[in-house]
Amino acid sequence: MTRKNLLVASLSLCLLTYAAGTAQATSGIKNNWKSRYTTACATLRTAADHCLICHTVPDNGADIDNLNGYGLLLMNNNRNFAAAESADSDTDGRTNLQEIMTDCTNPGDATSPTDEATWGTMKSIYR
Repeated sequence: MTRKNLLVASLSLCLLTYAAGTAQATSGIKNNWKSRYTTACATLRTAADHCLICHTVPDNGADIDNLNGYGLLLMNNNRNFAAAESADSDTDGRTNLQEIMTDCTNPGDATSPTDEATWGTMKSIYR
């Protein structure tokens, strides 16, 4: 094997290893969130699957430039969900925990209504 081929093979292996590590970390965060909030509504659990609980762009879990307020809070607290529960990341008057467990609204998006007749829907419609 020539030096050039060896270099290309080594760089390719490094890139594949990095990509696999990034995907694992993202899946781990989503899975940890879904494990903590097992009774969260289906809308939020689907949003978590697409990284939209913490990010503003779907399926972009590896990009910290697109974090919403909730994602930034989690990042700054070493992904400690309990530490973020009493905060109000989107400043809509409801705690993150209330939005996740009661309102079925995204704690990082002040305009996240649902089709359900909940406090979260009402606050989003009548701002």
